[in-house]
Amino acid sequence: MLIIRDDYVSPEDNLIEITERKGIGHPDTLADMLAIECSKAYAKFCLKNYGCVLHYNLDKLYIGAGLFKYEEGKVIKKSNIIVNLNGRVTNTMNGEKIDLDNIFKPVIKKYLKTVLPRLDVENDLTININSTQNTKRDYWYSPRDINDVPDYKNVTAGDTALCVAHGDFTFCESLALYLESILYDKTADGYMSPKYKDIGQDIKFMVSRIGKKVEVTICLPVLRGCYKNDMEYDKIIKKYERLFYKSLDNFDNPRGYQVVIRVNYKDDGTIDKYTLCIGTCAECGEEGIVGRGNDGQGLISAFRPHTVEAPFGKNVRYHTGYVVSFMAQRAVSRIYKELGVRCMIYAITRNRNSLYDPYVFYLSVDNKQDEKKIRKIISSEFNKDYLDKIFEKELV
Repeated sequence: MLIIRDDYVSPEDNLIEITERKGIGHPDTLADMLAIECSKAYAKFCLKNYGCVLHYNLDKLYIGAGLFKYEEGKVIKKSNIIVNLNGRVTNTMNGEKIDLDNIFKPVIKKYLKTVLPRLDVENDLTININSTQNTKRDYWYSPRDINDVPDYKNVTAGDTALCVAHGDFTFCESLALYLESILYDKTADGYMSPKYKDIGQDIKFMVSRIGKKVEVTICLPVLRGCYKNDMEYDKIIKKYERLFYKSLDNFDNPRGYQVVIRVNYKDDGTIDKYTLCIGTCAECGEEGIVGRGNDGQGLISAFRPHTVEAPFGKNVRYHTGYVVSFMAQRAVSRIYKELGVRCMIYAITRNRNSLYDPYVFYLSVDNKQDEKKIRKIISSEFNKDYLDKIFEKELV
């Protein structure tokens, strides 16, 4: 049963607020997005070939371990970037083998080629599909036919889990997302394609606010080969600092916050040299794993209630961590956009119980005047018609 209370408090109402965004080239973000893309690809394959989504979870993806150096004016690869797609995946149906490599490897290469255009995905990338099928349930990952997939007819929650989502974004949260977005174009697939060739994509945005003063610290990698000396490096950094400041002209600031932007600055005011060869710190040994970075709404907001449930890569048909999080995000987003009501939803499902009617279902709002309309939106999102919406969702 849905409980609605008018007790919502936004981080924007606090004296202090802090939010962070790990950019699309950060290893943790790469891991999250690759897991989502692989999950969607597998689900689509299953629906096309078998009429149902088979059992899988791909939320243990890893990327990292590469080593690239800049020597004598050239980028030299010492060690490939590695992607390990880990998780239990159905690899046979009705006795027929499913070619997992053919499903997952093209998806991984396509995504990385788009967001990291300097990466040679054919020669500088190693992809390992480490799937297992071990389980105490007979035929769970090797169904003899569709009858061994109980979720086909009766979809229930695949886990006991808490999901949280908020409808409004504060000035700081919106700013973190916006400043990254100006560096990219959107492809037809919804991927973010870099506009600029002299910077990498492993960018971090840290936005802090005390009262009316907002400070944005941006860690921006300059690509090796795009500058010859310290002076040219500094010019590139200053160019992007001006670009970020200029972009504020098109960013809504109704509360009149004073915004200060610092790019690659140390506390003593000198520029810190952050350089990369390919565009991600996965090229210099750093590692990314699903669930260690941004939440399902693309941010790490210190003053937001949140769940440690990582939705990325979980089964899009029945796993609470993804499905209920997705439905909750759509619902609260619509409530805010259509009714102007700031809100946050908390939903807990029990394993094998209803996926659409969480046993703890609590909506915190700042205005209950439109309760009938709010309930109508909730019911229109928490129902069985969610798969097509999931496939259309853009990456964060």
